[in-house]
Amino acid sequence: MLDTLGLSAEAKAARRNSIGGSDANIIMSGNPERLIQLWREKRGEAEPEDLSNNLAVVMGSFTEPLNCAWFEKQTGLKVTRRGEVVTFDMGGLPLACTLDGIAEDAVFEAKHCGVRNTDAELFERYVGQLTHNCIVAGLRRAFLSCFKGNGDWMMMEYALDDDYAAALIEAERAFWACVQSGEPPAPLPPPPAPKPVGVREVDMSTSNAWTIWAADYLETEHHAVRHERAKREIKALVPDDASKCFGAGLVVNRTKAGALRFAKEGEAA
Repeated sequence: MLDTLGLSAEAKAARRNSIGGSDANIIMSGNPERLIQLWREKRGEAEPEDLSNNLAVVMGSFTEPLNCAWFEKQTGLKVTRRGEVVTFDMGGLPLACTLDGIAEDAVFEAKHCGVRNTDAELFERYVGQLTHNCIVAGLRRAFLSCFKGNGDWMMMEYALDDDYAAALIEAERAFWACVQSGEPPAPLPPPPAPKPVGVREVDMSTSNAWTIWAADYLETEHHAVRHERAKREIKALVPDDASKCFGAGLVVNRTKAGALRFAKEGEAA
């Protein structure tokens, strides 16, 4: 069963003649050993790693359908086009990706990782592949769905970062030129990794509106705390058999459902 993970001769040839999503992670990693190994594979001077002996890859392959089903259950989004191979020639730069799927208008990417890395570290590890697959598929969003060990799941959304995408294409062109010329590639300094949706930190100190409303919030916060505490203490003073309590300008009525309703004296509760 495990030997089915190996690539066929046709698949190996297709992989060798284009840059794929996992290749993008290597190209953007800044790791010279992995880059040279990938270069040798693309030139046909080395065989790709035997995936059937890589436990992490095997686990990811076998848990991918579960990952997809879990993502659908948690998000309500339907994943389609699973396993579809997409190619794109960008002016002589042959790009390809095998989709884990498409969710709405976004690339879906499933991973099974260990528990030692933070969510931010995992996103940075795979953002090259997310960006590459978005470019190839012609989409501007991606979802990274990741099992961490056997008891945790995280999902991050990525909005295509144009600056990072441009840096990725530049690095892929430089790498492919080396594949064609036979000159060993040198890793380029990785650009700052973009952030997933919802985790970007923004300095709002130059916004006048923010400054005004922040001041109001901070000035009135203690009033809100006192107000909620007073409600709790008053409710505790209402006898269990009382339908109405009043005094000092305040009325508390008990509804038929047993809830306590506050009103000022002279107002309807």
